[in-house]
Amino acid sequence: MKEIKTLSHERFIDELLSILRQHSFRDPVFDAIRTGRMSRAGAKTWALQAMLVVSQFTRFISAIHANCPHRDAQQLLAENLWEEHGRGSTERDHLSLAKRLAGSLGASDEEINRAEPFPETAAYINHCLKATREGSFIEGMTAIGIGIEYYIPKFFGALADSLCAHYGLTREDVEFLSVHVGEDEDHAARAMEMIEAYTDTDEIKEKAKQTLRGVIEAKRHFAQSLYQRLEVRSQESEVRSQKSE
Repeated sequence: MKEIKTLSHERFIDELLSILRQHSFRDPVFDAIRTGRMSRAGAKTWALQAMLVVSQFTRFISAIHANCPHRDAQQLLAENLWEEHGRGSTERDHLSLAKRLAGSLGASDEEINRAEPFPETAAYINHCLKATREGSFIEGMTAIGIGIEYYIPKFFGALADSLCAHYGLTREDVEFLSVHVGEDEDHAARAMEMIEAYTDTDEIKEKAKQTLRGVIEAKRHFAQSLYQRLEVRSQESEVRSQKSE
């Protein structure tokens, strides 16, 4: 009976990954940075908004942990939270690393400390908070572990390389991105193990699938809206530069 149950859960994970592939999209901000088309000012603004999302990520994990009744899954979430906090090192705290990235792209201390989320950034943060607070821990783990962390190792590694190649950043500057390559790959794999182990009703499966679709759509709206804003800012900067010549 245990083997049959495991096979059932594996098919469910395949369903989730199929949804992820079907609804995946190319992040236009990442594409613009990878090709060097994004202005440095635009990259700085992206980094500041990403920093604001990072500042709330520990709340997402904490909300899932609060909803989780299983000790082994709690352990995974606690480890994830500990890594977000730099394993006790203030300098390696992920928010500190995100601030360093923004600073390396030209953000001043005042800009970093006074950064405010754009409406699309606030909407994305609120969507993730709602998904992790109000749903079951399976829904929250699906949203974060699969909806967000599953693709991060692939994209952040390439993004770090591009920032070094096109914007003159050092490997220390992009540590926020590179540290996620190994950590998030492990998080996503272990999250899938927990989902396999504890998703045991059709109702939970359907809710998890709905949650995954919802967080992918929220990511899409955030990425596309932010890109449009950065493009406008970049064009305005170019116009001002041309007028000053």
